Amino acid sequence: MYEDLHLAFHEIDFIVPVHRFNIQYSYVTKERLSFIREFVLRIVQLSPLKPNQIATYLGLNKEELNEALSDLMSTGDLQISESGDILLTPQSEDYFEDLGKLPKTSSIMETSSILSFEIGGFNCLGSRRIRDNWKFGIALNVDNEIIANSANHAKTTFQRKFYQYYDKEWLKGVKSDSNEKPTIYSFDSVNKLGQDSLRLTNLFKIDLEGNPLERDDYESLENSNEVNKLVTKALSIEGSRTNIPEVAEAMKSIGDNWTVQFFNSSSIDVPAFTAKRAESEVNPKIPLPLVGPAYSKENWRLILESIKKANEVSKKSNNPKVSRLTWIAPSDKYWGKSSRLTTVIDDLKNFAHTRSKKPQKMYEAEIFLPVPDTNDKQAIRRWLNDFGKESALIKGLSEGFLNGCVEVIFMEDQFVTVLYHLAKPDLLPVTMPVGFISKDKSIVRKIQSLANDYVDGMKSFDQPNNFGALAQV
Repeated sequence: MYEDLHLAFHEIDFIVPVHRFNIQYSYVTKERLSFIREFVLRIVQLSPLKPNQIATYLGLNKEELNEALSDLMSTGDLQISESGDILLTPQSEDYFEDLGKLPKTSSIMETSSILSFEIGGFNCLGSRRIRDNWKFGIALNVDNEIIANSANHAKTTFQRKFYQYYDKEWLKGVKSDSNEKPTIYSFDSVNKLGQDSLRLTNLFKIDLEGNPLERDDYESLENSNEVNKLVTKALSIEGSRTNIPEVAEAMKSIGDNWTVQFFNSSSIDVPAFTAKRAESEVNPKIPLPLVGPAYSKENWRLILESIKKANEVSKKSNNPKVSRLTWIAPSDKYWGKSSRLTTVIDDLKNFAHTRSKKPQKMYEAEIFLPVPDTNDKQAIRRWLNDFGKESALIKGLSEGFLNGCVEVIFMEDQFVTVLYHLAKPDLLPVTMPVGFISKDKSIVRKIQSLANDYVDGMKSFDQPNNFGALAQV
């Protein structure tokens, strides 16, 4: 989470289309000649010779000599002077870079290469297949003109960067017997084979004063400029209004007077945050402050430790019961836009039962996702598409829990995690999840009560807040 005194406050995946092409082309390569042809040309380059002198020097009989000379003359590599000497032709003179150097002929070879290009900036990704999906991320929109003409863009890029791809050994069909690199001769065709998707993870960071830092370039791309423009465009579309009043009201409802202590005019005071964190790590009664999404590596490690400890407490109980683990997602466009959520879901399933010959169920997990109402089929479909086979875990919840800007995860009477999703679009490019994790019984029960009252409450006289399993809405 900390790197060079910077603090990562969000982690979001952006997904760019990848087109895969079969590129058929011809290239020119320099090759060494056969043994006899090479040495006949080499000795003639040094000095014109009579046929019998060549035969004596190379140890050839009359039949072998006639065959070698006839072959070289038929290919236009040798000629006979008026005095009967064997000479090089202008064609064969070009085989030599200098006196005494090995002769090499140019050959035109045909081959094909299968390469993948992300079509945001047409960075080549090599010959490997990019196997990912479009779930849990923000799809980048590429202009229709570029999509329609992607084969031409790939051809142009391939021509310009042929040597680079050759050096990276992505062009398996290109052969060369010398240290001299081959060159493109002609193109036969560029055929699109299909489309994949490339996932690019962004860590959004702030400096010590809470000001946002520029985004890093993507390691998997040679040039990130065009893709960064698409990301900036996507963020401007996904943007939201300032929600500071709603966050303040939610803090008041929870009775949270500690998280606000490290807020500043920009976002948060990083030194104050780290000091409060150090204090709470030695005093478990103080809520442990968090920054970043619940599913970030560091935050989820803390939450998972709390789940494991709660399981241990339950196993030691004289009257163990199946607990409820409740996760209420915020109304935040950036929530869940990370493949890390798949790891988190796997953990929720894996630790729901003991690992024994007769597994014991420890808790029932349910994830409540915000939906405007049961008639919003588009919102429901988006959630179902992302969660796919995990749809049994997710339920719909009427938007508005603690103004829609709060995320909570809790296990009954054991622990609670609270994250306020702070939006300051005038300064921060995306929302900032900031909050705490606590095992204090009074804090846990207070938030647990607020959450349960909302989940079990009514949106209207005939519409409960809890829509139930989204797959059945």
